[in-house]
Amino acid sequence: MALFYLILLVLSFLIGVTVTLAIEWYLFNIYINSKPCVQPDNTPIVDSFDVPKVVLNNTNHGKESAGAINALLQFLFQECRHSKRVRKWFRNRLKLELEELLTRTATGRLFESIALRDLNLGSHLPAIHSIEVKNMILDPVTKLIEDVELSLEIEYNGGFQLSIDANMRLSKMARVSVKVNELSGLGRLKFTRYPYTHWCFSFYSDPTLNLTVESQFQGRSLPQVNSIIASQIRKAIKRKHTLPFYKIRYKPFFVKTEIDSSQDAEEPPRGNLEVTVIEATRISEVDGAVFCNVAIDSTAWIELIQSGSTSYLTVDISINKQHGQPLGIQFKQEFVPDKYQVCIIVDNIQNSTVNDLKEGDIIVMADGKTVQSLSVLHKILKQAPNKIVLRIERKMKSIIQEDKTNESIEQFGLRNRAAASGDKTDSDSSNPPSSSDSPAKRPSSGGSPDRTVPRFSISSEQECDPNRLQVFSTKDVAYSKVIKFNEAFTFQVLPEHKYMNVSVWHRAANKNNLLGHISLPLTVHCCPSTPGHHVAMFSLLPPNPSMANSLMSNLSSHPGFEPCLCFGDVLLAFSFKTLSTPTSSTNSVSPTVPLTVSPPSPSITLEPSTGGTGVQHDFIRTHFDKVTQCGFCFKKIWLKDALQCQGCLMSCHKKCAVKAQAGPGCARSVRRQSVQPEIITTSAEENNTSSGRSLGSLLVNVANRGLKRAGSATTLAPPGMDDSSSANSVSLPPSPNHSPSPSRKTSLVEEGLFFLSTSSGEEINQALEVLLSRPHDEGVMDIAKASGKMLFADLPSDLRKMKIDEMMAKVKDAIDAESHNHQALMREEQSLDNADAKAKIAFLVGKSEEKLQALAVLMLHCCAGLQDHQETQ
Repeated sequence: MALFYLILLVLSFLIGVTVTLAIEWYLFNIYINSKPCVQPDNTPIVDSFDVPKVVLNNTNHGKESAGAINALLQFLFQECRHSKRVRKWFRNRLKLELEELLTRTATGRLFESIALRDLNLGSHLPAIHSIEVKNMILDPVTKLIEDVELSLEIEYNGGFQLSIDANMRLSKMARVSVKVNELSGLGRLKFTRYPYTHWCFSFYSDPTLNLTVESQFQGRSLPQVNSIIASQIRKAIKRKHTLPFYKIRYKPFFVKTEIDSSQDAEEPPRGNLEVTVIEATRISEVDGAVFCNVAIDSTAWIELIQSGSTSYLTVDISINKQHGQPLGIQFKQEFVPDKYQVCIIVDNIQNSTVNDLKEGDIIVMADGKTVQSLSVLHKILKQAPNKIVLRIERKMKSIIQEDKTNESIEQFGLRNRAAASGDKTDSDSSNPPSSSDSPAKRPSSGGSPDRTVPRFSISSEQECDPNRLQVFSTKDVAYSKVIKFNEAFTFQVLPEHKYMNVSVWHRAANKNNLLGHISLPLTVHCCPSTPGHHVAMFSLLPPNPSMANSLMSNLSSHPGFEPCLCFGDVLLAFSFKTLSTPTSSTNSVSPTVPLTVSPPSPSITLEPSTGGTGVQHDFIRTHFDKVTQCGFCFKKIWLKDALQCQGCLMSCHKKCAVKAQAGPGCARSVRRQSVQPEIITTSAEENNTSSGRSLGSLLVNVANRGLKRAGSATTLAPPGMDDSSSANSVSLPPSPNHSPSPSRKTSLVEEGLFFLSTSSGEEINQALEVLLSRPHDEGVMDIAKASGKMLFADLPSDLRKMKIDEMMAKVKDAIDAESHNHQALMREEQSLDNADAKAKIAFLVGKSEEKLQALAVLMLHCCAGLQDHQETQ
């Protein structure tokens, strides 16, 4: 009986505990649910830098003891001096110094090779007797430390020693051993953030240096040379490491992020990417407002230029030029209807090492210099070193999709080129339209996810994909040393998106100026795998390659200077959320980013291509019959004994073989596809109600009738290049050997066909009548181009350009009107069943075509005059 009561007591206790816990849990849930739901803060946490007061108060205390710093450094050296990583770093640094001695000094001409034999790091690090904050500059507005200069009293007697083996050109062997017995002096350690963050070390005056030098020549000691070697080492320290000379350094404190947008980017995961543009610093000083553009696309580009119904991507492409070998690229100069001007176009590519350039690309700049004619391009390419940077514009048709807010494309910093003005050339590629060009409103600031914004898309003919290109722009912010944007944008990342293109612009009265840009691979830099925000700072590239080369800075004379880092940096925050289930349609989008999908229309497809790996050179030792030039360092091979690649036949010094293998691959390798998306043109379905005869098709028709003669375009192709690859270009068979009859030319001149004194419509009509009276005259095209150089040549430059623009505008209006008339006649001809009426309409259609061709000849005449005006500037 007692056992029963005991069990009952235990069960009652357990039931009571369970009921009590259940009631408490119920009441706790009621209390929690009664509280308002608060979402976690989804903004990146980035605090402004603030110098502690204790640091500000202790900067002017004079010389201080460095016992704690010495103890820490000596312990680290004690534990790490025999590690592989430390010794490898020292060997690499000394190897670079020896290579510089071998290639850049007169003494190096005596040696075939110099190798580091032994290395002893010594017993301890240099000791710091005292340290003093010589100078610290604090910006009064941003409260950032601009410069910190430390004065160090250093003494070293640790016995650092190295041995060097040198092979002389006379087949002799030399050996030098140098030991540092004493090194003391007053050194300067400086950290600064202008024009970009770096540090440097140098001595204020010549340090005390005591060396022990041992030298041997063919195994025999040469004490007479020891003092000369020691003297040369002292001179080198004075020349490189004593003020005002020093070397700009980065590691180990400021490791530069290497971003290579020329390599094939990985396919990113599908998801939503939130990008917050926090701030931009160290931007070039400008007057006015600054704004930032952020875009994701399948291509790394600088800017997107809108010209009528056609878009152009501006891209920088690097080409490695082999010395003494042809470039293997053929260019042509022709009129581009979309731009209404004559441009330099890539006609043919037969060089397997040119990977990223495509046929049809428009050359805008070469090595930072504007290209306006084939002669200028030929001169630049001939004088260029082993690497050429071409800025090109790549044509692509776009569908501009806007939502109900009808915001203009101007807010994205995209340039909308006027079609018939003729005053905007390719050199303006870094200038989008200003705010005065369009009354469009700016997007609202902040990162609200449900705001409505317009979106650009590059779509294919098969389906309209509005997510291929997404562009956002920040609000205008007044210039300051630290420009705060703090705006968030949400992108929907699809597998075809590869790059994030960021650009900073200055909004000016007449035109916007590009201040810097950077293209970031999405997978590597913008899609973090961890939750939360990933904050990173990126250095902006110069808008124009020539700006970096011509940058005047007081640091440009110091080794280690990187001019491309002088154009500021931008601080970005990324938050990426992967979609768990992929959507079945590429047009499905997040409800937080409304888009408008339009029906399919004629455009182009961007297809990313896969890259290939380069083939290494197959060098064998070869003896040449005459003095040859090294294909890597471009210096002569004096002894006629060197290495030669069996694949590309490149000659190379023995000392340059390792570097050549690490450089560009062998030219025999199969040309890989471009990392830029390949443009595949597709024909749209015929639509009689909306299609019309365009000026582009008209000019192509005229070109087929004689605008381009075989051999009329100057090319830069290598001698003996096969012309079969250029068979697709629009051209006629070679002209007959005899020139057009003198009477025909004379009659055209006498009738004043291409000698217009004004831009009035009467003279244009008279010239048009003369052209219509000679529909089959083969000499008209040549005279139109030749006489265009004399168009308004007697007028001042500005007035001449204005007159030419007026004439081009009138000719274009006439072409548009005649095109509509021709289209109406074509539709009427198709609708008629009566043979007699159809024959009459066909006759009118032929007359309309002749008039269109005559108008195209007049447009060619005006374009030749405009090109002559540009070349004379």
